[in-house]
Amino acid sequence: MDASIKPLSSKVSMFASNKEIYNQLTSKEISLIKLGKLEEYIEDLYSAIQNPQISNLFPPQDSYNKIMDLLKELRKLNKNKLNNE
Repeated sequence: MDASIKPLSSKVSMFASNKEIYNQLTSKEISLIKLGKLEEYIEDLYSAIQNPQISNLFPPQDSYNKIMDLLKELRKLNKNKLNNE
């Protein structure tokens, strides 16, 4: 089993800032990266709910807030894409 971390895009670093991501990627590529981040926060939230010890590392409220921020950003990306078509 390959446990290495694979980037979602070869165009930007895994640690790229939001500004770099928006400057170098298409809205479709940005959406893919944001969905990957959303998945991570959902996993953190689920783990925190299931295990109180993990809740200390990944507070559920923090994960929830990040999920909501990402959903807003994805809606904005989608709206902009629809307006540009």
